[in-house]
Amino acid sequence: MCPILFNSCLGAITRGDFPAGRRLVEELFDLARGDDDPGFKLQAHHAAWDVLLAAGELREAERHIEAGFSLYRRESHGWHARAYGGHDPGVCCHILEACRQAILGYPDLAVGQMTNGLALARDLTHPPTLAHSLTLAAELRQVRCEPLAVEEIITELVPLVSQYGSPVRIAHAAMLRGWARTAQGKDDGLVQLQGGLVSWRATGSMFNAPYRLAVAADAYRMAGIVQEGLHLVTEAMQVATRTGFRMIEAELHRLHGELALRSNDQNTAEICFKQAIAIARAQSARLFELRAATRLSHHWRDQGRKVEALDLLAPIYGWFSEGFDTIDLKDAKALLDELSA
Repeated sequence: MCPILFNSCLGAITRGDFPAGRRLVEELFDLARGDDDPGFKLQAHHAAWDVLLAAGELREAERHIEAGFSLYRRESHGWHARAYGGHDPGVCCHILEACRQAILGYPDLAVGQMTNGLALARDLTHPPTLAHSLTLAAELRQVRCEPLAVEEIITELVPLVSQYGSPVRIAHAAMLRGWARTAQGKDDGLVQLQGGLVSWRATGSMFNAPYRLAVAADAYRMAGIVQEGLHLVTEAMQVATRTGFRMIEAELHRLHGELALRSNDQNTAEICFKQAIAIARAQSARLFELRAATRLSHHWRDQGRKVEALDLLAPIYGWFSEGFDTIDLKDAKALLDELSA
């Protein structure tokens, strides 16, 4: 019964039906409470952290991830990958905790957690689990704005997903590679992304849809194709509202602001950046808060509002205790130095 409920929950998330996903999580916990099998409890927490992270409830997901680490035993639960979602729950725990830590504002801890998850995935010799973990690792590097690292991971991932992946994962890999190459100024990047986007749409999958659309919108932004980028961001926001997938809601507003600036719509841009900051704060998404605040501070500097820009950005940057080699913190520090001069 537990595998049926778990996979039904996964199916609900894939369809974008988060209310059904939450109901199935509760059913899994009801089943787990009536049974002494730690494996049932592990998979109830596994479903819960999937749903909560996708919904942007980063703090609420923490106790479920901690329970996952506590309950998982490789020797006892190694077979779970064959019955629950096609991947190992211990690896998923490591990799999704890495994504959570990065968004919370701990990018170095995130990389360490990702390294541990990938090491376990490789040691398990279960190709679908490795494909799952590499996909999430590429997403983590994309969130950290590291296109070279994304492309390196995708190079390893493509042969795996071609043999063991789904059409959704194959299309997503193409989109991530396209984003990475566009970020590096490669002429073929946007073409690869567009091909992946068309292939992904053809699958009908709504899982992670706002994130995939945001990746595409960001590539269009980098390529200077503003209107298409705005269309994609608008679509992503509509999907997020309809499905409840809010993990990157702040990023969608920040991207909208960036594209509005490219259209010389300064009022809309400022509203979007402020919305992004407010949403990020509500979710404890410090990385996204910093990114949006840096963009708004740049905008205010250009308008001659240097004091406001400094007052906004300095305390947000000052919160961080690690990740000072990442592009986001470097950009924020360079702007703060300029504003303070």
